[in-house]
Amino acid sequence: MTPEETSFEGHSCVRLVGERSTLLVTTGVGPRILGLMGTGQNLFAVLPEATLERPAGAPFRLVGGHRLWAAPEVPEITYEPDERPCAVAEIEGGVRVEAPADGAGLVKALEIRADGRDWIVDHELRNDGFRSISLAPWAITQLRPGGRARLPIGARASGPRADRSLVLWPYTDLDDPRLAFQRDEVEIDAAPGVAPGAGPLKVGASPGEGRVSYRVGGEVFEKRVDVDPSLPYPDRGAAVQVFVREDFCELETLGPLVALGAGEATTHRETWTLREEPS
Repeated sequence: MTPEETSFEGHSCVRLVGERSTLLVTTGVGPRILGLMGTGQNLFAVLPEATLERPAGAPFRLVGGHRLWAAPEVPEITYEPDERPCAVAEIEGGVRVEAPADGAGLVKALEIRADGRDWIVDHELRNDGFRSISLAPWAITQLRPGGRARLPIGARASGPRADRSLVLWPYTDLDDPRLAFQRDEVEIDAAPGVAPGAGPLKVGASPGEGRVSYRVGGEVFEKRVDVDPSLPYPDRGAAVQVFVREDFCELETLGPLVALGAGEATTHRETWTLREEPS
């Protein structure tokens, strides 16, 4: 695969064309993946005006698409801006995109490669600072509203002991009309207007099945990760999470917490699948 240079929503990008879908990877900010196109329009949210306030300095611009953060959510570390040009290198089957160290001393990189009909997205966090830091890679994909997310809670064990957890955030209400509880999963409706006037909603699965999906416009986007329940994860062990508000739906996965010394790195792999699934 030979990446080709292009532009998208005012950002310089490289285009990766796979068997079933096309990705647009930014080079001017990030690292981020701004576009995922299958048979129709971009499945990812485009959010040029959306921001998050920071304790000091300019707000963090969400931009949209797929990004790499560090968990747990500590604004002084997590919300460090990523609006810097990235170094881009061609690798077998795709590209590696790496940003300079941010204000927290973290270097973020993505390696994106085709794998048959799927995509392999490897995330790397490296500590370029002088002190050890405890964190977990946090891979966040923002999708356009109008779809429905499915969050499997996890396989059932035998015996009398509790075996799974549904993790909730302070702003999540169980009577929210966007939530629908099924036998072994939670469905989250991300269509605008389902809950007029409601704020954001977030749920997670601990340990979960290591997968989460989103159906919109006759297509289903799914991402999968390996989850090791014996390792510590942020957010009460919720390695897979869904966050929704009126203008986007996020599918999120996390790696285990690690203590990174100076110069050390941790990685986190997602496998992406995009398939047609007409109603």
